[in-house]
Amino acid sequence: MTQVPLRPISNTAAFLAPDVPVFEMRKAAGMTNNLVTSSARGKALAEVLGDRPVALLRGHGNVVVAPDVRRAVARAIYTEVNARMLLQAVSLGGPITFIDPEETRLIETNRDTQTTGHGVDRIWQMWVEETLAGKSEPAR
Repeated sequence: MTQVPLRPISNTAAFLAPDVPVFEMRKAAGMTNNLVTSSARGKALAEVLGDRPVALLRGHGNVVVAPDVRRAVARAIYTEVNARMLLQAVSLGGPITFIDPEETRLIETNRDTQTTGHGVDRIWQMWVEETLAGKSEPAR
């Protein structure tokens, strides 16, 4: 909706680097209801997504991919968290310090090799426990 790119400012959203592509349905299918309801629209979205884990759908939301459900859920949650943080940072003004590409490489390499501790499994377990306890919002 704006020209401000979604880039990572949070360690937990380093997977967004270097930026997030935007899928513009009008370019793919003209004026529509903005829903991906055909294989042609799905293919156009997949082309914009490419090898990235997240793409924004202008005026609609985002699409997230990952090697497993736990990572997909984490990416979906942390994409939103990062977007809120970026909104707050932009409103404060001044230059924004984004996660550097080298930091991204180190963060994502470490995250891909984690199976316990502060990795996706640990946060997943916390979200499961909160859900079973009846909390409406996962901890971020």
